[in-house]
Amino acid sequence: VFVLYLLVTLGVIAAEVARNGRQEAAKVAGLRARSVSRYAAESGIALGMVRVHRILDSAAATPASQVAALRDVAADLEQVGDTMMGAARFRVAVINLNARIDLNRASKEMLEKFLAQFAGQQQVNEAVAALRKEPLRRVGELARVPGLSPGLAFAIAPYITVWGDGLVDINAAPETVLVALRGLEPAAAQALVSRREAGEIFTSSDPMRPRRGLSTEPETMEDARGSEPIPQAIPTPTRLLLVSRGWQEDHPLTHEIQAAYAILGHRLVLQAWSERDL
Repeated sequence: VFVLYLLVTLGVIAAEVARNGRQEAAKVAGLRARSVSRYAAESGIALGMVRVHRILDSAAATPASQVAALRDVAADLEQVGDTMMGAARFRVAVINLNARIDLNRASKEMLEKFLAQFAGQQQVNEAVAALRKEPLRRVGELARVPGLSPGLAFAIAPYITVWGDGLVDINAAPETVLVALRGLEPAAAQALVSRREAGEIFTSSDPMRPRRGLSTEPETMEDARGSEPIPQAIPTPTRLLLVSRGWQEDHPLTHEIQAAYAILGHRLVLQAWSERDL
């Protein structure tokens, strides 16, 4: 009986040691995967910055060529897809924050015109009052704003940001965002998008100005004067968001980094940095 008791006790101890060993090994593997995925995500941010800096450092860059080049950067990074780095991989994307409505900096009129495309007047008034009262720190807080139901928050998420500067890039913003600009009616916003899709690039905040170089007739005084510039409209981005995700092969953990940068001359200046595990 004593021998059987001793064998059972030793078996329980061995099982507990083995279980603790497996738990510790899993913790170590998780910590290693998190470190690998984080460094991979940081590498994606560095790659995105290098691509953007190449454009900004180009001495011959004009507003039109800069707009086209920034579009190409986003397309190139999307085509690159997953980049291998030893046992890790990462993927990075560049997002033009000026193609979105900044909920913290937009005027009351702009917020009302934007949200009116998705909700009724009462819901819009409640949401605008809440947004004007307390700014958001991140987009994830959107669902907690009074007047914004989960469905409405999901619908407007692709068109909003909280890391912008209140300006809207007319060469990149979708029609849903352009409609919110003061002085730009829905028909004009639709026409602007159609002109962009036809290959036109706007080089000023006056997109209604007649196009130059498309006619052999001399420019008249009325054409030269053009229309009034649209408030909050800009032709080139001033804020970019780099989103990078890194992970270790054969491990489910993914680390995401979101870094918002302001474009100041030929430099990218960090404005906000956010990390999370997925």
